[in-house]
Amino acid sequence: MKAGIITHYNVHNHGAHLQLYALVQQLKTLGYDAQALQYAKNYDFIGGPKVAAKYNISLKSIPIYAKYLFSNGFFRTLYNYKKRKQLASFRKNHNLVGEYYSQAENLDAVVIGSDEIFSIEAGPNPWYYGIGIPCKKQISYAASFGPTTVDMIEQHNMAALISAGISNLSCVSVRDQNSYDIVKRYTNRDAAIVCDPVLLYDFSEQINETQMTEFKRRVKEKYCIVYSYDYNMNDEATVTAIRAYAKKHNLKVYSVAYFHKWCDRNIQLDPLDVFQWFAGAEMVFTDTFHGSVISLATSSQFVSQIRGNSNKLSFLLEQYGVSERKVNDFSEIERLAKTPIDYSVVNTTIQRIRAESLFYLRNALEDLNAERK
Repeated sequence: MKAGIITHYNVHNHGAHLQLYALVQQLKTLGYDAQALQYAKNYDFIGGPKVAAKYNISLKSIPIYAKYLFSNGFFRTLYNYKKRKQLASFRKNHNLVGEYYSQAENLDAVVIGSDEIFSIEAGPNPWYYGIGIPCKKQISYAASFGPTTVDMIEQHNMAALISAGISNLSCVSVRDQNSYDIVKRYTNRDAAIVCDPVLLYDFSEQINETQMTEFKRRVKEKYCIVYSYDYNMNDEATVTAIRAYAKKHNLKVYSVAYFHKWCDRNIQLDPLDVFQWFAGAEMVFTDTFHGSVISLATSSQFVSQIRGNSNKLSFLLEQYGVSERKVNDFSEIERLAKTPIDYSVVNTTIQRIRAESLFYLRNALEDLNAERK
C-alpha cells in the first residue's frame, strides 16, 4: 500500500527530519510504502515573494544570501551551507520525499502531520488540511497549529478553509491542547492527542549499549549541549549562566545541529546521530520542542526555556510530567540539576502514550482499509 505524508519535509531543522523519518518507518511497520509529498509553500502572511525567494533558491535568492553572509559571518554561513547539504543527503538516502502532492498517483492513504502543519503563520496552504490532494482517504497524525491562535485565524479569514479541510479528514489527531481546542472550535470534533513521531517510533537502536560504548570511545570529554536555533540563546545572561555551569562541572559546551559561536564546538551531524550526542550529554539546554522531545527519547537531563512556543512546549512538558524543567531563563540551572529527572516514572508515561498513539494510528489506517473494501 502507498501513503503520502503532508509535513514540513525540507526545512533547515534536524527535528523536522527526524519526525518525518520516524513516521515513515512507523508506517512501514503497518504495511505502507510512505513518503512526504512535495508542495510549493505559500508565504503570503510573512512577506510573500520576498520571503519565498529565501527558501525557493534561485538567482533571486542571491541578494538575500549575500546579506546573510555579511550579517552572520563566514563560519556560521559555511556551517549552515554544510548543514543544508547534509539534510538533503539524509532525505535522499532514506528516500523520504516523493511526488508533488497534486500529481501523486495511486495513494491509498494520506497522513497529514506531524509538526506545525496546521499552522497559518506563513500563509494559506490548503493542502495542509487535505484540500487538493488526490486521495479521499486522509487522516492527521500529531498535527499542530503551533503559534496559531483563534485571533490569527479570524484576522486572516482562514476559518472556512480550516473547517472544510479538517472536517473532511477520516480521523483527526493533534499533539497539543491548543491544537485540540482549535479543531474542536471549527469542526466540533474531538481530536485524539498523540505523541510526536520521534516518541512514537522506537529509536533505542541508536543508543544501545554497543552504540554508546563506541560513541564514548570517540568522545571522551564530558560535555553539555545547547540545542537552539542559531538566532536564539545568544544573549549575555544565557551565555553567562551556561558557561558558568559548564566551568563549575568541568564540561565542554557543544552546540548540536545549530551554530552558536560562543560554544566550544559546533557539531555538524546526521540527524540520526543526534540521539547519541544527547544520550552522552551531562545536561541539555534547549528552547525548542524537538530539543525537549529528543531529551525525553534519550532519557537525558535537560532544561527547556519557554519562548513563543508555549502552546506546544509547555503542554509537552506537562504531558510527560517534567514541567519543573520549564524555565523563563537559565538562572536556576544549579537548582534544577540537583533534582534529576526520574526516568523510571517518565519512561512509563512515554510507553503509555506511545501505545495509545500507535493504537490511534493503526485503527485510523485500518478504518481506511475497511472503507476501501
